[in-house]
Amino acid sequence: MRTRWSRRKTAGRKGRNLGSYVEKSLAPGEEIKYSASVSLWRYWARFFIGGFLIVSGISAFTAARNAGAPVRVLSLSVLVLGLIVFCWPFLVRKSTELVVTNKRLIVKRGLVSTHSIEIRFEKIETVRVNQGLIGKVFKYGDILVTGTGSTFDPIPAISHPVEFRTALNQEMELSRPGSRPAAT
Repeated sequence: MRTRWSRRKTAGRKGRNLGSYVEKSLAPGEEIKYSASVSLWRYWARFFIGGFLIVSGISAFTAARNAGAPVRVLSLSVLVLGLIVFCWPFLVRKSTELVVTNKRLIVKRGLVSTHSIEIRFEKIETVRVNQGLIGKVFKYGDILVTGTGSTFDPIPAISHPVEFRTALNQEMELSRPGSRPAAT
């Protein structure tokens, strides 16, 4: 019986193409089994503040048509700041890759400077999911992977973290010697 995670070969949860980091990191014979993305629900405050700054900047700029240049520059600065705050979560989501392959877990974060975790299944001791009440309602949370001898950084704001943990646990179980069914 095929599970829904085993069908995710090259696309993420919602059919998005995976970035180049994961594609370059795959070893021969390694297949992507599950991919996840960052949840935008965690960034609701940034959307609210960014939207407020955008509206304020537009209002100030239109009200300052007859005002001096410093007032217009200030209102444009507020508008640009609002756009940056509002768009930041989308950049975080686009620059984060979370993948379970048939051999390891790969996590890459960052656009300019990157932080990556690549850990083989035999080195993983525990996988924990941390979700608050809001995270449970909107289906996002943090995942903490503990490896042999050390604890890795939490992987924050994952959409559907329980599904991600289940897929990771399933692939870890299948990667044990003798647990994969023989091809006929």
